[in-house]
Amino acid sequence: MRSMLRLKWILVTLCVMLTACAAPQKARERYFWPGPPDIPRVEWLGFYQGKGQLATPGFLSEVLGEDLGMTLGFPVFAAGDGMGRLYVSDHKLAGVMIFDFPGKTVRMLGAKDFPEGFHRPTGIGFDASGNIYVGDTARKKIYVFNKEEKLAGVFDLSKELKSIGFFAVDKMRKRLIIPDIQGQAIVITDLGGKILSSFGKRGPGDGELNFPSSVALDPQGNIVVCDQMNARIETFTPDGVFKSKFGKRGDGVGEFNIIKAVAVDSEGHIYVTDGRSSKLSLFNDAGEILLQVGGPASEKGGAMVTAGGFNFPNGVFIDQNDTIYVADVFNQRVQMFQYLNEKYLREHPVQAVAEPAAPVKP
Repeated sequence: MRSMLRLKWILVTLCVMLTACAAPQKARERYFWPGPPDIPRVEWLGFYQGKGQLATPGFLSEVLGEDLGMTLGFPVFAAGDGMGRLYVSDHKLAGVMIFDFPGKTVRMLGAKDFPEGFHRPTGIGFDASGNIYVGDTARKKIYVFNKEEKLAGVFDLSKELKSIGFFAVDKMRKRLIIPDIQGQAIVITDLGGKILSSFGKRGPGDGELNFPSSVALDPQGNIVVCDQMNARIETFTPDGVFKSKFGKRGDGVGEFNIIKAVAVDSEGHIYVTDGRSSKLSLFNDAGEILLQVGGPASEKGGAMVTAGGFNFPNGVFIDQNDTIYVADVFNQRVQMFQYLNEKYLREHPVQAVAEPAAPVKP
C-alpha cells in the first residue's frame, strides 16, 4: 500500500453560481484526499457560507431553498449533531447559528428566550441526552440548551477560569473537559458545572502547557490537547496523567506553525488545524503524519470555491458519523469533510476502492 503522506495537497476549484443555489443539487464529481493512485481516505462534502449558499456533493443532498439573508462573519467553531443540524459559533454575529438541513431552516440558538445572549461563543458540544453546550470565553460561562433549544442551565466559571477554549463533552463519564487557555490548565467539571479536578501548568516540559486552545477525546477516553504555543499535541489519561506528545514548530508536512484545534475520529486518528499554514493534518495516535488536507486559498465573498482551500482554519469537530467540520475563519465559511470509514463506504461506494478501506496507516 502506498503511503498516505502527500507532499502536495490537491486543490479542486469549483465555480459556484450563486443563482443556482436555490435548487436541489444533482450528483456531482467527488473530491478526495489523497489523490489517485492512492486509496482515498477523506472526502470533501461541501461548505456553508450563508445567504442560502450550500454546495454539497456529499451526504447533504439538498440546499436550503430560500435566501435567508444571513451570512457567517467570523466563524470560529462548527459542530454537527450527527442528525443533520450544524451549529456555528460566530464572533462577528455574537451568536450561534443553527443550520437545520432536514427542516431547511436557519435560526439563531436561543433567539427567543435567551435575553443575555452570547458575547464571544467558542466551543460547542452535545451530551448523550442531546443537550447542547456552548462556551462563551468573554463571560467565562457555559450555557446549556435542551433539545428544544431552550436555555436549561448556565455554568458561571468566572471565578475559576480565565478563559474557555474549545472543550469536549465526555459522554461516557458525564463530564466536560475545558481548556483554560489563559489559565494554562485543563479543567474537568460534571455536567452540572461543578469542578471535579484540573491539571497542567505553564511550561515546555512533558505534561506542561502553553496556551492550550482545544481538547478532544480519543476512543479510549484519553484527553488530547492542542498545546498551541508549544506547537505540539499532548495526550493525557482520563485522570489527567501525561501519556505522550508529538509535534514541532515548522512549515513542513506534519510540522506545526500556529495550531488552533484538535479532533479525533472513531478510529483514533488525530486531526489538527493550523491557522497560519492554512491546513488540516491527520496523524495516527503515535504522532506520525498520515495525510495533509487542504492549503491556502483566500476566497472571502467570492463565487470561486476551492475544496479544502483554507484561510486560517480554526475549530475542528468530528461527529459520531466521522463527519469533520472545520471553521474556515477568514473565508467566512464552514467546510465539511468525511473520513471514509467502513459504514460510510458501504453507503457511498467509491469506485476506486474495491472493498472498505483499512484503517489509515503510514
